[in-house]
Amino acid sequence: MTTEPTADELRAIAEHRGMKLVRSRKRTPGVGDYGKFGLTDAAGKPLLGIGEQGLMASAADIAHYLRGGAADSWKLSAEREPAAKPAKKAPKAAEPIEEHSPIRRRGKTSPPPSPEPARRRQDPPPPPKAKPVLRIVKPEVLPEPELSLRPATGKDRKALARLLAQLAEPPKRISIDANVEAIGKAKAGLLVADAGGLVGCCAWGVVPTLQHGLVGRVTLLLVDGDHRRRGIGTALLTAAETALTKAGCGTIEIMSDIMINNAHNFLRARNYEQKSYRFVRSAGGAPKARRD
Repeated sequence: MTTEPTADELRAIAEHRGMKLVRSRKRTPGVGDYGKFGLTDAAGKPLLGIGEQGLMASAADIAHYLRGGAADSWKLSAEREPAAKPAKKAPKAAEPIEEHSPIRRRGKTSPPPSPEPARRRQDPPPPPKAKPVLRIVKPEVLPEPELSLRPATGKDRKALARLLAQLAEPPKRISIDANVEAIGKAKAGLLVADAGGLVGCCAWGVVPTLQHGLVGRVTLLLVDGDHRRRGIGTALLTAAETALTKAGCGTIEIMSDIMINNAHNFLRARNYEQKSYRFVRSAGGAPKARRD
């Protein structure tokens, strides 16, 4: 019975082929593309199982695609490798010609000895045919664009809108231009990560409090799904921490949605601790009546 390969095995095979394995970030069975996979090339271009609704390929689909790619590479190499030409046959040696003297001796003459039949020379066996050589041709890996951090501008509105759509709860009916302008007036910060295109953003502000003094609050840290685990989030958060420290903040806190996968482990790795709950409601709305 064939066992289904694990995600680590698929990732190792994909890297050997010059590809990258994309795994679903859903951790709840039955939700979204839970348990699904996809493949991209080294430049991030989708190859298999990646659609507008998320990931669609199973582990068996990925394994079949990778193994099929290995067989095609072997077949292509075998067809391109010419077989060795057989060695040319050696020319046959000329049979010796016996010359008989025309002078006959007196007396009894014995009949001339019958010539021995010439031995046929056996040709050497042809050399064995060369076996095709297996050559694995790796796809060309293009260098990734250099990452740069810069303040957001009005030209980034469309790219920021596409990035915000990847949140667990995408915002509805917001004015990105107005919000960017408000961040600037409040002397807060908004950086974007650019790597040949906008791939992440980080926003923060300073909140004066009675009990803790100036508190630096990172209100958003978001990296594009196809560019995560490359140090972009770390670079953005480091820049925000440096700016808040220079602003005189003694404490830095980060607002994180509960349903964002792996975000909490990332923050714990940077020595952030969960210390409080955050309760939210719409401004101006009447509170709901409590039923005791």
